[in-house]
Amino acid sequence: MNKIVKKILPKAIGSYINVLALVSPRASAKKAFKVFSKPRRGKIGPHHEGFLKPNLEPQVTVEEHTIQPYRWPGEGKTIVLVHGWESHTHRWKDMIHRFQEEDYNIIAFDAPAHGYSSGKYFYVPLYHKALRVILNTYQPDYLIGHSMGGMTVLYNQSQEETFKTEKLVILGAPDKLESILKDYQKLLGLNNRALKALDNFFLNKFNFKTVEFSSSAFARKITVPTLVIHDKDDTITPASGSHAIHSELQKSKFIETKGLNHSLYDNEVNEKIINFLKE
Repeated sequence: MNKIVKKILPKAIGSYINVLALVSPRASAKKAFKVFSKPRRGKIGPHHEGFLKPNLEPQVTVEEHTIQPYRWPGEGKTIVLVHGWESHTHRWKDMIHRFQEEDYNIIAFDAPAHGYSSGKYFYVPLYHKALRVILNTYQPDYLIGHSMGGMTVLYNQSQEETFKTEKLVILGAPDKLESILKDYQKLLGLNNRALKALDNFFLNKFNFKTVEFSSSAFARKITVPTLVIHDKDDTITPASGSHAIHSELQKSKFIETKGLNHSLYDNEVNEKIINFLKE
């Protein structure tokens, strides 16, 4: 029964948005954006608390949101970790343990609408604002982002006013917002009228067209050494996105793994990141 509901519900929502686009494109786009940017998972469970709670830092405010940072203190250089969609800081547990062996000062935080942070919606420009506050607060040497966190890191570091780090690590990041929206269109069965209204919504709200918003475009403005890692078998974000990102970066090293899928949980990956940071 649940499988049937999960299959039918997106199409039902899409049909409603399509009909609404005939009457009010603006209302249709607003509804489509809310569905697009609302995570269904990513909250802290009881089995996560033992690792996270002892390392809570004071919350910071970003617009109307409270953002929860964490710190694992060390005497070495400072690293900030930026997780992806429907995730939270616990996803970095194994990597954090390995970084602690190197005595890094480790900072992570939960994105808006994830973990212990507040909010209902998640989108890169908002995540960028949260990251900007974290960077100004902790002033790290290195920045590591996974998935949408990787896209956010690239967007953030391409902006002139942001705090710049010495090196970046980008893990399994998507490239084009346009491609993400095409998958969203297919999932909900949105027609072109509704998709056009959504594109106009992005332009009015964020001052960019969806075709202009891409990780590879942001990468062109980044000059610091960057390690890009993506799995060949990634079923969430295609590795072609990271190839495009790598080709646009000025100082980039690309590693393609196999059999790790999107998460890239792997001791060898952790070692490659540490070796890169030490170079």
